[in-house]
Order: sequence, then C-alpha cells, then structure tokens
Amino acid sequence: MRISIVTGPWLPVPPLQGGAVPRLWQGLAEQFAAKGHEVTILCRSYPGQPQQETINGVMYVRYGGFPQSRSIALDLLKDLVYALAMVPVLPRADILVINDFWLPIFAGALRPDAGRIVLNAARFPKGQYYLYAGVALFAAVSRAIQEAISNQYPAATPRIRVIPNPIDTRVFCPPISPRPVREDKTILYVGRVHPEKGIHLLLDAFAILSDHLPHVKLRIIGPVKESQGGGGEDYFRSLQAKAKGLNVEFLPPIFEPIKLADAYRIADLFCYPSLAEKGESFGVAPLEAMATGLVPVVSDLACFRDFIAEDKTGYFFNHRSSDAAKNLSAVLASAIFSWEKTCKMGAKAANYSKSFSYNRIADLYLNEFQGLKTAKIKL
Repeated sequence: MRISIVTGPWLPVPPLQGGAVPRLWQGLAEQFAAKGHEVTILCRSYPGQPQQETINGVMYVRYGGFPQSRSIALDLLKDLVYALAMVPVLPRADILVINDFWLPIFAGALRPDAGRIVLNAARFPKGQYYLYAGVALFAAVSRAIQEAISNQYPAATPRIRVIPNPIDTRVFCPPISPRPVREDKTILYVGRVHPEKGIHLLLDAFAILSDHLPHVKLRIIGPVKESQGGGGEDYFRSLQAKAKGLNVEFLPPIFEPIKLADAYRIADLFCYPSLAEKGESFGVAPLEAMATGLVPVVSDLACFRDFIAEDKTGYFFNHRSSDAAKNLSAVLASAIFSWEKTCKMGAKAANYSKSFSYNRIADLYLNEFQGLKTAKIKL
C-alpha cells in the first residue's frame, strides 16, 4: 500500500526540538514501512534538513512551511498558502493522511490520485468540518473529539473512528528497580507552562498540601516562551510569586524522549491539571507518565477518561468547582497517604499503557486504510 502523510506547516519532521505531532507521525510512519508499505511524509522545509531523504524506510519530502504566530487569522492564511503549494507535489498514493486545516479541501477536489483522504482529528472542531465532505475517514484521537465532530457535522458520524495517539513504549517504561518509598516525594508536571494547563491552580493546591506534607516537592517541566506554546514571562513571574517559600522547582522543557522518560522515572506522582475544556484532545503527557509507572492526577476532562480509570490507573479532581485548588490538594494528599494503593495503581497504569504502542496504533490505522482501499477498488 502506498501511504502519504502530510503534516502541518509549523514543525519539521523529524522534530528538531520536541514536537509531539511530528514525533508521533515519524513513529507511525516507520511502523507502516516496517510492515511492508511504501510511505512518504511531506512536511515543512527547515534549515539544516535536506529537501529529500529516507530514514528507516520512510521517504521525507520537505517543501515550504512557516513559523507559527499568535494570530489565528494569520496562521490560517499561512496554512492556506502551504496547502495550495503542497497540492501539486502530492505523490500518487492509496491513502493520504492529513494533519492540516485547508489541505483536505483542495486535495480532495484537485488530486483524487493522491489517495483516499484520512483526516487526523487531533483538535476540537471549530465549525469547519462541513468543508470536509471529501474526507473518507476522520481519525479522532479521543471520544471527546468524536462527539464534538458528530455534533457539529452529523454527516461525518459514519466516517469517524477513534484512534488514540501512540507513545513510544520502548522509551517510556517503568524503572528497572521499583521506586523507593520515601517521605520527600516529588509531584511532577510536564507540559506547556500556560494558563490553560492550570499551573497556577496546581501551585495553589500545592501550597495547601505543603501545610500537611512539608517534605513533598513539586517539579514543573515545560516551555515558558510563547514561541514554544508557553504562557510567556508575565505568567511565569506570577507562578514564581505563588511558589515563593514553597518546595517548587521550575525546569526548562526536555525535548529528548529518553531524557524525558528519565524525568518521569525519578518522580513519584504525576499531576496534569488542565483547564482546557475545548483545547485538550487527548493528553499525551499523562499517558507517558503512566507508561513509566507514575499514577496521574488529572482534571475531570472527558478526553482523559479514554485511558485513565478512576481509582484503578489514576485519580480525577473537580477542576470546575469554586474550591478546585482544595479539591486537587485533597486528591494529591489521598494518593500520598494511600501509597500502597497508589503503587499498585502505578503498576496497572504501566501495564495498560502498553496498548498505546506505536506498533498497535499503527495496526489500527492500517486496518482502516485497508478497508478504504478495498472500498475504492469495489467502486
């Protein structure tokens, strides 16, 4: 089977600095190639990367692209230019996977020979899905995204499949020796240091927790710069003010997966207090944490319930309450005071996360691709 994958205009593939989306598609593409398929990734050009190269059986074609801005309107315009430039260079294929706003429209109308279109739906729809009548399959990363697409564009419902994001379970795995039982436990957050991620709420909760558990530490790892998706220096200074006098450590983002996995493995508990009701589509960081044996404490967003089971592989707290910080603090305290239970949950979480390997998620995609290819032949 010939498979083409087009990523958006913002990030290079393979990623030069982090980048969950390009890393995800690189991993899946390599699995497709290893299973005998002809795979091409089309992505933005970037200084230092050749226009074409083959890595682990995957052909990379780099063309155009732009840096992302803070203006949605400007980024949509840039994306439009990128999509129009990408249409003529699309290779003939059986399947065309797209992670882009405009390209599904133009590819379907202008390049039917580029393959049946599969749209990777990794963000909440903004009312644009009626434009995607030519898409053969919508691969929603969570049931929350599936429901949102169905509500906004009911005609798409029969074409939606839930296919979660994968993680590299070869890298994200538990430590060789069990985590030691210690009084000075570390609570870890990994992700963008942005208001929608609820870092300020986490610090408020940690201040309450510290009154009862003064030896516990909070470690926050992630980008602050707006250019990297952070909330900027003003927000960071407000967080530093909240953290004053508390056992809190802020660390820069870790882009290398192996080093990031090590950061998970030396922590004791994971917290991801996202407040992004319409921005959180899956939550890769909590799943990576689970894969290393960390129990996640997360906000009550629907997407997390696709892979976290309450009191079995993780804990939820009510982030919508007026006492959200107090609720979060209570859940963190309960997880620590019930440490034997939490450790057993961590083992279950690590075992369950194996089902999100690149190999298994690649098979889910390939099963759908084969169905689309067969249906096309029958037509």
